Amino acid sequence: MSSSTELEINLRKDLNERTNLLRKKGNVPGILYGDNEDSVKIQLQSKDLRKALEQPSIFSQIINLKEGEKEFKVLLKDVQVNPANDEPIHVDFQRVSGKTKLTLDVPIKYINEDSCIGVKNQGGMLSKNKNDIELTCSADNLPEFIEVDCSNIELNSAIMQFALILPEGVQLSQNLLNGQDQPVVACSATRATLDIEEEVEVVEGEEGEVTESEAEQEDSSEVSDDSEKQGD
Repeated sequence: MSSSTELEINLRKDLNERTNLLRKKGNVPGILYGDNEDSVKIQLQSKDLRKALEQPSIFSQIINLKEGEKEFKVLLKDVQVNPANDEPIHVDFQRVSGKTKLTLDVPIKYINEDSCIGVKNQGGMLSKNKNDIELTCSADNLPEFIEVDCSNIELNSAIMQFALILPEGVQLSQNLLNGQDQPVVACSATRATLDIEEEVEVVEGEEGEVTESEAEQEDSSEVSDDSEKQGD
């Protein structure tokens, strides 16, 4: 299940207050919507939002917004930033309940890359084709990430997205299920590995060949043997 982040918010009671004044006070304006309830305008401290945004999985976890004694389960849907300094200037949160059906991209976490058979023992190289995967699940079952174990991937093989091990209650999105299966991570030969194989093939071929000088020596040896027999 996804980890949980808590953020303190306040409802914007004075809707006539200009947003640039809010930002000068160290706050970020935002909106809270969804779950069949009216949208409300909110604000939260910029430093709290910046800290939350440092988490790679922040867009794929349930966030608890606290307003006094009230608490809202939400997803972070969008953050607008100032292009000049990357400071957040507006944020959108979507309310969810425990049973809300979600379809969203969840990060992939690759493990045991260094102990991969195809890399460690067979000279291959891993190619990670996806950083995230689109999943469907309830808000209660939302995973923070999907773990992909690379240890048993052999050279010229792959882990396909249909073969991913997913937590209970989580499945690939209908978009992926209706499409063609695709590799998530694969192990292929490196240029160095191919060069070594080519050298081995060449050497094996040369050992089985007879050079012209060797053939001439054999012919002259046969002629000499025939002459000796005639002399006898």
